[in-house]
Parts: sequence; C-alpha cells; structure tokens
Amino acid sequence: MASTAIVMPKMSMTMTEGEVVEILIAVGDEITSGQLVAVVGTDKTDMEVESDHAGKVLEVLAKPGDVLEVGAPMFMLETQGEDLLAGLFGSAPEAVEPAPAATEVSTVAASSQAPVEESVISEVPAVPEPAKPILAMPGARRQARDQGIDLANVQAASPSGVIKQSDLAVSRGSAQAIEPNRELKARALIAKVVATSLEIPQFSLSKKVSISKPLPKDFETRASLLLQAWQKTIAASPKLNTRFVDGSFVSNSEVRAAYLVETSLGFVSPVISLAGDFAITVGSILAAASTNKISLENLSGATTSVTDLSEFDVLQANTLLFGSQTSGLNLGKALEQEQAVTIDVTIVLDHRIVDPGDGARALGLFEKFLNEVLDG
Repeated sequence: MASTAIVMPKMSMTMTEGEVVEILIAVGDEITSGQLVAVVGTDKTDMEVESDHAGKVLEVLAKPGDVLEVGAPMFMLETQGEDLLAGLFGSAPEAVEPAPAATEVSTVAASSQAPVEESVISEVPAVPEPAKPILAMPGARRQARDQGIDLANVQAASPSGVIKQSDLAVSRGSAQAIEPNRELKARALIAKVVATSLEIPQFSLSKKVSISKPLPKDFETRASLLLQAWQKTIAASPKLNTRFVDGSFVSNSEVRAAYLVETSLGFVSPVISLAGDFAITVGSILAAASTNKISLENLSGATTSVTDLSEFDVLQANTLLFGSQTSGLNLGKALEQEQAVTIDVTIVLDHRIVDPGDGARALGLFEKFLNEVLDG
C-alpha cells in the first residue's frame, strides 16, 4: 500500500489557485477513480473535482474556505499505486552529521521566509538536532509570508503535520480565516476578457422582430428555443461561423454559444455546443451555471454569444465580441400590442468576416427560424 494525494487540479488555462467550496468525502471512505470528492471555486464558477485514484481516504487536508494553489494536496488516499506525494514537501534528513549552528538557523529561516538576527544565531547550541522540514500548504505559506508569521511557531492540527490556513488563524488567536473576495476577482477576470474585444473590428444591426406568440417565461425553455433559432440562422449563413486567423478565413468545426446567465456573484456565460440534440442539455447546463457550477467543457471556446435581456425593462442591447467570437445575438424586452408581439433584436458581427448586408439577411433569417421553433 502507498499514500497517494488528490491535488487541486488545473481546470482552466489561467487557473493558478482555487477555493475549496465543499468537501464530499471523509476519512475512512473507500472511493473509486472518477468519484466526485470536492467542489472548487474559481472566480465566478464552482466546479466538481474527481479523484484520479481509487483507495481509502486516510486524511482530508483541505476544508471549505481554503485557497490552494494548483497542485497542492487536498486528500491523502491509501492506494495500490506509488506515492505521488513523495518529494512534494521534501523529506526529513537521514543520519547526517549535525550541521553548524548558523546553517541550522538559516534552514529554518528559509522555510519560514522570515529574517534571522545575528543575535539569534549566537544563541543556538553548537550541536543542534537536525532540523525537521516545515510542511505547509502553499496557500498557508503565502499567507504566513504576507502576514509575517513564522511557520516554525505554528502547530499543525492535522495528524500529517501539514500546516493549513486555519492553523495560522489559530496562531493569531482568531478562528476566522481570511476569505478572498470572489466577486472582485471575478470582475478582474471579466476586465481581462473585455480587453480582447479591442482586437475585433465590429459593427451592430438592429431589427424589430415580429413573432407569432410570446416567448416562454421560463428562462431555460426560452434559452433552448432562442439557441435553436440562432443555430439554424448560422447554419444558413456559413460566414457567421468563420474566424479570421493570421490573415486567413477559417471555418469553425462547430458552433459554440456563450449564453448569459445571472448568478449570486454576477453574470456568467457558459459555452454550449450547438451540435446534435443540444436542446436536451441546455436546461441542465444553464441551471448548473446559475448556481456557479460550470463544467470544464462549458468554460471556453465560444464562437458566438446570445444575450437575452427580455426579462429586463430594456428594449435594445448591444454587446461586444470577445476572443474567438465572430457574432453575437442580443434580445431586448418583448412588447405585446394588439395581439402582435415584437422584440428588438440586435446582432453584432466581425466586419472582417461579413458586411452589413450579410447581417441584415441574418436578422431576417433569425426572425423566420424563431417563428418556426415557437410554432413547434
């Protein structure tokens, strides 16, 4: 048997750390490979973590609220495989000659990242015992460094001796750990994404679209119908599914739509593949996103976007194109007058890909296809 770690996974290209939101297993549990073991928050989104190994849970190293760097251990399992944690923190020295006093102190100082005064060095016994390595989670090391806490003076509550952020709070005489402001972090991420719109020469066109009946009030049902009509529009307008890359026009292998969803931390846009029977999965994807849970496959790669503001008192919306998007569909509030229903629909397009005339045709096609899906 060997001890194997389940670590904080890297769930996106930009992810460097994650906040533990929920622990789903306990010490003594027998788990299987692929079993959900935790929920981790990254900016606006909570994602489920699966175990890469099968075995018995020996120790739970993380708790809700901990912020861990990618690769930091979250759980220890007893497995049949090799110990994947070996060497992560270093190992205690084996039968070595006692180090000089100054060397001993400098080793502790390096581990705690705290300065050592010369007077302290002079007080160290001439023949000290070999120093034991200070085991600490990366987030705890960073927090200790920022707050001037010497890890050598912190007692780990974990049987493994690994210092966690909660141990630092106890050492300060407070049970309250520092909580990151996820909303501000999410806003900062949005700011980075918005900056990509500056690279796309884009224009917008609007049309008052007439529909045969009101849109469904249920958000997920409405989203499914709008995405179906938009997918048909793009299929009938191949230019809208083209990107301009390094001076060449490249057709996307599939249509992937970022759909705006409101959550407790703000608005997010899970990416939905508009291929096959996608309408079946739209509801579950959007429902999960509304509770800040987005699967890795729905985090990126949008070629288009849909922004439905029909629930708000806004008649017209004009969003931006980001990253790999070449088109965007925006809907305002539906107006009902004398048994007629109209919606202001705006599309945003990459001017390198299409001209205004192409956009005008696309608006006409969307009106046609929206009525078709509404009529069943």
